[in-house]
Amino acid sequence: MRDALSGLSNEKLKLIEKYRLAPRDINGKVYWVRRFGNRPDHPYATQRALRNCNIIELVFSFYDLCVAKMTYFKNNFADYTPCKNNYRTGRLEECEAWDMEILVQRETGIVIDLRNLAEISDIEVFREMCAWLELQLEDADARSRKVMGL
Repeated sequence: MRDALSGLSNEKLKLIEKYRLAPRDINGKVYWVRRFGNRPDHPYATQRALRNCNIIELVFSFYDLCVAKMTYFKNNFADYTPCKNNYRTGRLEECEAWDMEILVQRETGIVIDLRNLAEISDIEVFREMCAWLELQLEDADARSRKVMGL
């Protein structure tokens, strides 16, 4: 368990620190768990997942987001800015992917809170959301081209 941190990227180390994760052997596998004083440890990821998954996949797994959501946003991540809410100012602030709580669609300003995204359990509802997001991007692009006279 000593080498659990070796070979992990800086952003994964920051993620571990943010969630106060610790390695723990569970049935012969190393899991990264969050320890709570008044309830059982909660495993978030295996050591293998922490090493092999990209940061977006890991953050989405901490929010219990399904593979479809993970895949969609990973494939379209360039259209979004990772953000978190600053409780002092009440404003969204851009942040690194490992620290994100919210995604903002760059062209439209549409805000997607990862907690709300986790509430969508019907794949058809999620597909409708993706289609709507893509339509908003197309509309923003068309407006931009019109303004530029293209």
